Order: sequence, then C-alpha cells, then structure tokens
Amino acid sequence: MKRLFGFTLAEVLITLGIIGVVAAMTIPSLMANYQKQVWINKLKKTYSVLNEGYRQIMVNEGCTDIECAVGVLDLSNDEVKNKFVNTFKLSNVNDTSILDYEIKKVTDLCGTRTTFSECASSGSIGSPTLSGTSADGSIILFATNPVAGFVVFVDTNGLKGPNEGGRDIFLFTATDKIFTTFYSMPYCKWYEEETSIQVCGTEDERKQ
Repeated sequence: MKRLFGFTLAEVLITLGIIGVVAAMTIPSLMANYQKQVWINKLKKTYSVLNEGYRQIMVNEGCTDIECAVGVLDLSNDEVKNKFVNTFKLSNVNDTSILDYEIKKVTDLCGTRTTFSECASSGSIGSPTLSGTSADGSIILFATNPVAGFVVFVDTNGLKGPNEGGRDIFLFTATDKIFTTFYSMPYCKWYEEETSIQVCGTEDERKQ
C-alpha cells in the first residue's frame, strides 16, 4: 500500500506563527539600520560635495591660508556669491519660501525656533547670506557667525523627513582647508591654533 506523508494543518499554522513572530522582531531593526545607512550615505555625499566645491574655489583663487579664505568666503560680494552658486550648482537661490518647514531636535542650535529659515537666522548660527538647493536635492545655507566664522547649515535630503538635527540636518564650518562639522576635532584644533580661543569647551561638551 502506498503511504502519503505531509504536514497537518496544526503543524503548518504553528510554523507560520513562529515565522511571523521572528519577522515581527527582526524587520523593524533591519529597516532602522537600512534607514540609518541611507542617512549616513547622504551625509557623506554632502560632505564630499561641500569640500570638492570649497577646494575648487580656493584653488581658483590661489588661497592657502585663512586671511585669503576670508575674502573668498565673503558672500556680501556679488562676484563671490555667483562663484558659489555656479560651483555648488545651486537652484532656488535665496528663495525663502522653500526654507519655511518645520525641523526637530535642534534646540541646542536654534533655541525655540522651529523652522529651517528661523533656525538659520538665529544668533547661534549666523546671518544667512546665500541659500539654495543642490543638484541632489540637499538644501544648503551659507552664513557668517561672529564666533565660528563661516558656517553652512545643511538638510541633506531637503524637504523630505525626518528633518531632525543629527539625522539629516547638520551644521558645518570652514577652516582654511576644509568644511567640517561644527565641534569636530579638526575644527576645534584649527580654531584654537588660529585664535588661541577654546571655542569647543571641554572634551565632554565637544562630544555632546
């Protein structure tokens, strides 16, 4: 007599239940890790675009020190401003209507201000002198700050969420060689060597 082997309905349901529980536990973590990697890649690309453009401007002007860089970064000069627009391929130049969207978790930079444009106008960041949208959709705003000097406020994916500090919104600043994130070790060391002022405070404050 021929015998047929198979699974019972109860065995199939139990197996599916186990698979469902495992999926429910692992998929959110996988998605979170994937999204984090997307943000990291966007930040790396923005960092690269900023520095490639900055180096190009510095080389074209023959600049090798901060005294020269101050003139190169003087965006009150229309000629300098046009060089930035062309080098960074900015569109929507100084169009404030695209900057009035809500941002989150940047109270250390913006105080009680809740929109990109309000934060960028705050005293802690500086006086906006040039803003625009890059070719990859990032919103870039160049500003001057009385302490840090030249700063760049960036949303690496534009109007898309989450619009949070440390996720897709970052503050960069300029040395005479590179753009780097504010409070980074290269910036802190460079600024202190140039001015003898400890702008970054203690190591714990810098890390935070």
